[in-house]
Amino acid sequence: MSKVRIAIVGCGTISRLNVPGYIEHPDCEIVALCDPVSERAESKAREWGISPRICSDYGEIIADPEIDAVELLTPTYLHADQVIMGLQAGKHISCQKPLATSMEEAARISEVVNGTDRIFRVTENFLYYPPIVKAKELIMSGEIGEPSLVRIRTIRGGMDKTRIPVESDTYIWRRDSELNPGGMLYDDGWHKYATAMSWVGDVEKVTSIVTHNDDYLDNTPSAAVLKVSGRDCLITLDYSSAQEMPIRTKYYPLDEFFEIVGPKGAIWVTRCTGEMLDMPPVILVKGNETISFNVPSDWIEGFKGAARS
Repeated sequence: MSKVRIAIVGCGTISRLNVPGYIEHPDCEIVALCDPVSERAESKAREWGISPRICSDYGEIIADPEIDAVELLTPTYLHADQVIMGLQAGKHISCQKPLATSMEEAARISEVVNGTDRIFRVTENFLYYPPIVKAKELIMSGEIGEPSLVRIRTIRGGMDKTRIPVESDTYIWRRDSELNPGGMLYDDGWHKYATAMSWVGDVEKVTSIVTHNDDYLDNTPSAAVLKVSGRDCLITLDYSSAQEMPIRTKYYPLDEFFEIVGPKGAIWVTRCTGEMLDMPPVILVKGNETISFNVPSDWIEGFKGAARS
């Protein structure tokens, strides 16, 4: 079997997490890095110890017959056009979340996806994060019965406390309400919606509130409540800021906590992006019994799992 030849488009901060899984995959070869700042792509190639082609024009990538697949790690507002162009050029596409900035953009993508034989997916590393995978196993095996509530809480520290090296333009477009509609509740919330829906199914109704101030990222408490289709189950999601609190992390200064409640018990996932709590990553409470699961919990494992899939 020949290797899948992959181009990485977008060599910003998140590429440090997305790309290692491809480098480690025995059936993949990264043959090109594309970024509007060529020096950034060159720097990443040196960091990863690879020697791909370097370019700054996405058009060159999708016109290259030697490239089989594209991993799009670009800002959300670029996704629709880039996904459509790539699929129409015959490339398999893996796109960073969120898929698009509007329902209209998503519909355009869907129409092209349905008319091609190329593989398309939205990259979702949370679904491969070992504690979240373990929680799903416990739910599917009936340990807590049919869930009636999924609660997901995200606490964010000051953005100046990020541990992973951050590119200078990482937050510029995210602080623009036109380019990043919905702020953190949309940009990062995508992960949480995908996680909850993988546990309990599709939703039929959403209610949310997003606060705004001069900074679209910092100190903007937000919340959403989602009603699961065809059953008595709610998903609640909230964001809060603790800008002066250090958060123990190797990556971004935030952490997530997941709770799934059913008639027979409850499951907690006690960490994700960070390591705020000195607790086992997964806890099952059932009757008078508390069971801990010490599964791998480094956040990058979810990215590597997504690459392997």
